[in-house]
Amino acid sequence: MQIFLGSDHGGFALKGFLKEKLGKGHEVKDVGCESEESCDYPDFAEKVARAVANAKGSIGILCCGTGIGMCMTANKIKGIRAAVLWDEFSAKMAREHNNANVICLGGRVLGKEEALKLVEVFLESEFQGSNESGERHRRRVEKIGALDEKQGFPEPTVGALIFNKKNEVFLMRSPKWDGLYIIPGGHVELGETMLDALRREVKEETGMEIYDEKMFTLHNAIFPKAFHKKKHFIMIDYLAKPRSERFKLDNKEGTEGIWIQPKLALKELKIDEFTKKALEDWVKIMGLAKVY
Repeated sequence: MQIFLGSDHGGFALKGFLKEKLGKGHEVKDVGCESEESCDYPDFAEKVARAVANAKGSIGILCCGTGIGMCMTANKIKGIRAAVLWDEFSAKMAREHNNANVICLGGRVLGKEEALKLVEVFLESEFQGSNESGERHRRRVEKIGALDEKQGFPEPTVGALIFNKKNEVFLMRSPKWDGLYIIPGGHVELGETMLDALRREVKEETGMEIYDEKMFTLHNAIFPKAFHKKKHFIMIDYLAKPRSERFKLDNKEGTEGIWIQPKLALKELKIDEFTKKALEDWVKIMGLAKVY
């Protein structure tokens, strides 16, 4: 099983112990922290929760002083069902009844061997909602998931800003968009991650092969208060290689893409509103966004 491990300083020793023990039979990835120096538990709870949300079938294990802060943070991430474990019964129920995908442990309230036993009980248990007799558990877990959809975020719209090493942005135009310069974009399809969707859209529309990327999620970035109610979209900072000099859309020849500094693009080009807003935002948040 794929397991993502994370801790703050209060759970660092326990995380190291679990990593050694679980690594013998599972694929374990440690996302930090790196020492017992004081740090903030939300940073590592978020990393583990996002990793689990993007890796179907994986499990997250978070360790802090009590497990409570980690649990609170992890449950803020869509698709996460985090539970604090304190004994074997809670470990068993978290899996069988609640189908938890992240478990939280307290390095200051559990012994190392005791914590390992709880992890083992959890991993050996199975969600009962997968069989007919457990329909009530499935129904209840589905209601938890339905709450994610009421968070207020609109349907994810994919936007991609493609940069070269000169920090010039790649824009393209086509008869499809009445000659306006645009950035590649589209909608996330069922079963796709946002990054998968961006790769597909960029490849389909521009023929560009992506070989490195850094993800910026704007609704979780550090940015001025004025950004907080913006429409949710994703920007990717690419280093990309064009596969050809020209590309086609809707069986029509598209014009060549251009590379231009974002500020110059805003000043000199006829740009659609989405692209204009994305470029304006990029200029504002450069150096401020969290990179995942």
